[in-house]
Amino acid sequence: MLATLLLCEAMPDLKEFTRVISDHHSSLRYFIQGLGVNASWVDDVAQDAFLVAYRRWEEFDEVENPGAWLRSIARNLVLNETAKLHRRQRLLDENLTTLLLDAEDESPAAGELSDFTHRQDALRQCLGRLTQKARGVIEARYFNDQNSSEIGEEFSMKPVAVRKMLFHARQTLADCLRTRVADAG
Repeated sequence: MLATLLLCEAMPDLKEFTRVISDHHSSLRYFIQGLGVNASWVDDVAQDAFLVAYRRWEEFDEVENPGAWLRSIARNLVLNETAKLHRRQRLLDENLTTLLLDAEDESPAAGELSDFTHRQDALRQCLGRLTQKARGVIEARYFNDQNSSEIGEEFSMKPVAVRKMLFHARQTLADCLRTRVADAG
């Protein structure tokens, strides 16, 4: 019973919350888009901002400028997404890194084939076994950080075909790297 009372006290008045949304929805969307968020994600970030505001409604009475409060919430959401993106990009590519890690069965001793230089040489040799087009697609994706649509435009391919080619090229590289590691061991 006490939990229900506490929950009800923290919940915003639905009419007041709806008014805040209608008063600030458009301006919040423009603000989010101005932060450089992809147009297809603007509505999602705005919705997340309103959801956070709903959860933190007890702070609303202390807020002098609701628009600024909502913009600060949205700004923090975008900063969090940026931080996640940067954490993901610390690796050249998760799939490629996984392939390289999977190619090694155990932690290598210094000087073995798994040394960085040797792994790099093995990767170059394996890349050399791919078709010129597959190498170009791999290079565009992993070294130029292009998405499948951009690569598709460059190589006159549909994005689905690019993703399929990337999948098969990664499989070929993984098999080649496993063979090279096994041959060296």
